[in-house]
Amino acid sequence: MPTTRRDVIGELPAYELAVQSVPAGKRLIQLGQNELGIEPSPVAVDAIRRSASHLTRYPDPDHVALRTALAAQHGLRPDLIACGAGSMELMGLLTTAYGEPGAEVIVSEYSYKFFRVQCAIAGASVRVVAEPDLRADINALAAAVTEHTRLVFLVDPNNPTGWRLEHGAVPKLRDALPEDVLLIVDGAYADFITDPGHETGFDLVDRGNNVVVLRTFSKAYGLAGARVGWMYAPADVVDTVNRIRPPNSITSQSMAAAQAAVGDTEHLDAVVTEVNRTREAFCAQARTLGLSVSPSAGNFVLVHFDRNVQQSASRVYAGLLEQGIVVRPMNAYNLPDSVRITIGSAEEMDTLADELRHLL
Repeated sequence: MPTTRRDVIGELPAYELAVQSVPAGKRLIQLGQNELGIEPSPVAVDAIRRSASHLTRYPDPDHVALRTALAAQHGLRPDLIACGAGSMELMGLLTTAYGEPGAEVIVSEYSYKFFRVQCAIAGASVRVVAEPDLRADINALAAAVTEHTRLVFLVDPNNPTGWRLEHGAVPKLRDALPEDVLLIVDGAYADFITDPGHETGFDLVDRGNNVVVLRTFSKAYGLAGARVGWMYAPADVVDTVNRIRPPNSITSQSMAAAQAAVGDTEHLDAVVTEVNRTREAFCAQARTLGLSVSPSAGNFVLVHFDRNVQQSASRVYAGLLEQGIVVRPMNAYNLPDSVRITIGSAEEMDTLADELRHLL
């Protein structure tokens, strides 16, 4: 007889990723996972090659060199940085540490769903706050807090909608929260924002506010396969996460790549410029086809279709898939009339635009 698993695990739906296979003979154009359509920094790739000599040894469990590089690049305190195997691992550690049965977590309606999965595993209840016009409502998030609230989760720019928060939104929400509620700001796509006035949330951490900022190397740095993420958080939160963090979840090769990538600011700037240019060019093409596109500050866009015509989101998704182009349907977010499209290379986006023109 099999060992009985926890009920909550059996109730979890399988976490959906973009499909990986296309019809035989078709070239796969993967635009469903928000990966970077540009090669990562050559110095990062070279760092992976050079680190091969360390394969017989465990990696540095404290990630000292990487934390030092991140602190120098962003003007942060290295002791307030913790690293993990992608920001997904850090989300799991935070919910393990602060979420439990009886605890409540508040999320915005269209925010990243993986965080909800981690909350369910921890046994915490999730309160979802509606997003009018696909944008987080800061006042409503603050009003949803109860005596049981432990965590509030916010994404900026948001995935999958692409919206940026308005200036002042993060400190406004933090000021409205009780001191024993932790505000987690997921900035996975913040590297694509070129506005010098963008509020990262780092300063709130420095001032001692109960804020955690999550970042990743999977998006603008193009190191999704390396699985490296990091967080900037108060000392007590860093200590808490480090107590339960697997000591060797980031490989030496991944750390070497991430550390090298941090130093190659010229490459990062070029990537951000190219992605943003390609995104706006594709948005313009999509709108000429009569499609509605939500403004985006990330390496993806949310495109909306009309369910009452032949060119519904599901039909367009299926039609693109037949041609080897994978985009992301939004049924899991209760947005059946929309698809999320990753910004790939300029050539891939031109191919997509041609296929859309044919389908429409």
